[in-house]
Amino acid sequence: MTDEGKLIVIKALNNNMVLVRDSSGIEKICQGKGIGFQKRSGDKVLRGQVERSYVPENELDRRHFQQLFSEIPGEYWEIAEKVVDYGRERYKIKVSDRVILPLCDHMAGSVERYKKGTVLANPMLWDIKRVYADEFQIGKYALQILEDRFGVKMHEDEAAFLAYHFVNAELGSLPNVSPDSMAKLIGSVLDIVQESFQVTLNDEDWNYQRFVTHLKFFAARIVQRAGYQDETDDELFEELSERYKPVRKCVDRIADYILIEYHYDLSMDERLYLLIHIQRVTKRYLKKKKPATCRDVQEEE
Repeated sequence: MTDEGKLIVIKALNNNMVLVRDSSGIEKICQGKGIGFQKRSGDKVLRGQVERSYVPENELDRRHFQQLFSEIPGEYWEIAEKVVDYGRERYKIKVSDRVILPLCDHMAGSVERYKKGTVLANPMLWDIKRVYADEFQIGKYALQILEDRFGVKMHEDEAAFLAYHFVNAELGSLPNVSPDSMAKLIGSVLDIVQESFQVTLNDEDWNYQRFVTHLKFFAARIVQRAGYQDETDDELFEELSERYKPVRKCVDRIADYILIEYHYDLSMDERLYLLIHIQRVTKRYLKKKKPATCRDVQEEE
């Protein structure tokens, strides 16, 4: 293997982790079985030995990485990797290995808190469970591993806290976007739909899952105030609005709520997509009862 395929050790963090510099001068923290054993500054590490690598964004990030690597027991890194792999394989979650660091830190802190009898309630538990159902299930999977490994049984609130890390990783570094703000907005939209049609939506239904996926991007745009120009044919929107009048009224309610709460005026495109998704997710209920039974909410004078 040429030098281009090798990494130069800056510092061995422990037997399984080293801080290195690659041929491009980029510093990385690499992990691999025995990769740091008896390694000194200037030694070479073969890329084939690296199982995972982390690229610190700046000097502060690098110090934070090194501190956590030295303070957190290795078994938590193993568990975090297992949880991330589970999320990717079972739920097709698209996150980078960087999520392992905060996930590992959180799990170690959670176990320590519970052992001391400190239990934190998550006020967003209900919204996280329904808006980020996959991420919540990954959090529950992590809790089961922690219980099996350490004998500490945690509440579902902690699974929701762990879900935050996956949501944040999926959203990336979008400004002004947090799991709480997203869940609140999406939860409110779902409530309006259910109240408008006096139904409880089936969260296992494919159309529901597609609707929630759409709402995640929809909510991110609103929270960021990053709308886009209308490209919708007004005639199409009016045609569908006439065909699905109860759904149009529901869309109007959502638009009014967002205008009042977020000072954001929905574009025609956004209204059209909402109309299509809501029609799909409610059509099975509309078949069971006449449209006249759908609640026509009027603003009280």
